[in-house]
Amino acid sequence: MDQEKKRAILLHEIEHWRRSRLLPEQYCDFLSNLYREDENPSQSQSHSSTGLLTYLRNGHGIAWLLGFVIISCICLIGFYFTAFPLAMQIFSACAVIAICYGVAAVWRSSEQSMSAMLSTLGSVIMLGSGVWIIQLHQGEPKFWFLVLVGLCGLVWCLVGLTLRISLLHYCGFIALLLVYAVLIGRYWPTASHVMLEGFWILHAALLVWLSWWVHRRFSRLASVYFAIGMTLVFMPEADMIVLRQQAPGDVVLYALLKLAIVVGILFWTRKKWITWVTS
Repeated sequence: MDQEKKRAILLHEIEHWRRSRLLPEQYCDFLSNLYREDENPSQSQSHSSTGLLTYLRNGHGIAWLLGFVIISCICLIGFYFTAFPLAMQIFSACAVIAICYGVAAVWRSSEQSMSAMLSTLGSVIMLGSGVWIIQLHQGEPKFWFLVLVGLCGLVWCLVGLTLRISLLHYCGFIALLLVYAVLIGRYWPTASHVMLEGFWILHAALLVWLSWWVHRRFSRLASVYFAIGMTLVFMPEADMIVLRQQAPGDVVLYALLKLAIVVGILFWTRKKWITWVTS
């Protein structure tokens, strides 16, 4: 029992070092694995899968009452959402989203799966409630949908960065880049394929370079920025076909040629970029 307490204290300190960035993340991972390697796998799996149930079983009555109040408020807001004035609708949606993200932040270290699920729920509510509000008040779709996507992208980037949820961080960047693509189409409607390559390839190179630059201190971000950079490589063709609705014939052939070139470059440089993406 004493050994388990010591191990728990050491693991807690290592997590503190990780959050405060006193040590590089790869060192913290090494230390965590070192102290966990002699732990019983079946006990570890049971603890991770039943941690929330144990918390609910041993929780105080106030915690259960608070959970009941929160769920009741969410249900009431959902039922009477259309009857609220605009300001109340925005405040209610923001309150529910803040609750989801706040609880996800609290459970980030103890219940990572629940934290990710609540973050996803908050993100879906944010996008869905925004679309609902725009439709209810018959706002200008092109403008307000663009504002909504940009706001969602900014929040998702910040939440994904804070809670270390790579997929949410990636989705936030993609949302912001979608706003960028729409603005390009609005201000340069007759842009040629060469111009679109210039608009997107420079950003792709910047993201790949950023992936290399952050991989020593923020290894989780390196893979996200590399994935975004690879996505941007093919955005000119997606812009031509999806947003500008041009015939996909020659564009698809060009995209396949570009894919072959990119795969070849990634193959020949695999020992370099895999090192910083997986470090």
